[in-house]
Amino acid sequence: MPLTLNNIAKQGEHGSTMMPVIQGVGRAAIEIAAVLRGAVFRGALGGAGSENVQGEQQQLLDVLSDEIFLDEMRSTGFVCAVGSEEQEELLVIEEYSHADYLVLVDPLDGSSNLDVDGPVGTIFSIVKRKTANADRPHVSDTLQSGREVIAAGYVLYGPSTMLVCSVGEGVDGYTFNPSTARFELSHGNMRIPETGGYYSVNESNADQWADNMGAKLENLKAETGLGMRYVGAMVADMHRTILKGGVFLYPADSKNTTGKLRLLYEAIPMGFIMEQAGGKSMSSDGVAVLDLQPEALHQRVPVYLGSTTKVDILLG
Repeated sequence: MPLTLNNIAKQGEHGSTMMPVIQGVGRAAIEIAAVLRGAVFRGALGGAGSENVQGEQQQLLDVLSDEIFLDEMRSTGFVCAVGSEEQEELLVIEEYSHADYLVLVDPLDGSSNLDVDGPVGTIFSIVKRKTANADRPHVSDTLQSGREVIAAGYVLYGPSTMLVCSVGEGVDGYTFNPSTARFELSHGNMRIPETGGYYSVNESNADQWADNMGAKLENLKAETGLGMRYVGAMVADMHRTILKGGVFLYPADSKNTTGKLRLLYEAIPMGFIMEQAGGKSMSSDGVAVLDLQPEALHQRVPVYLGSTTKVDILLG
């Protein structure tokens, strides 16, 4: 029989405790995928008429996905609070405020792709609270470095729905099988190739990049011959990078002087997955993404994720 998400319980020190939460992520993913498939018929595409905490225009599906994810995290009974890219403050799950774990999530990464039927995704990580279980969960519980993350992963909504996750024992990919209505192991022990692959970045801002990154990218291209592939949804670009090799980068620039991607919701979970897949995850000044100490829920950082060889050449 195919292995399902139950397989997570057998993995490492934290697998058995993480399995119910990741199963909750899987249920949320199935619901979100169904909403995405029918969005055009329900008038659910387009803007929600509101902005998130970063001042970005929210899509209707951003809001719906955020609600679905919160509901499914509540249903696990193991999650005391959720930090979401779409919410300004930490969302405490009152009936389980004594529970051990917090989940940090970008519920619908790449939502600007929705109106052109492009791929989107969900990114998540799980940490154990620092405050006492008898206390109300606090934002300080979320401000943990990537070295303290217990599990992380992403969901890719493409031709199929795929959940890629790690509990610190390597990376596995589970694809949703409609005929059995469950996620089944399809990509075991995912490892990023050291050779080949592509570079993924929005080069339209190259003349504004900090740290001489434009010249460094040109050097990488000249030395490796990498071609470019860029979807504009971090989940899709990172998934290809892990499977095919290469490097994904989002440098700081003159407009986003501290970077664009969120440390807690994008950089840390993807950095965790990249390192578990044998790759490298770096930020500015030669600091690994997972070594950064978060200071705020919506902190932004530059990111460079990919095979060790390619990241080292790029950052040279």
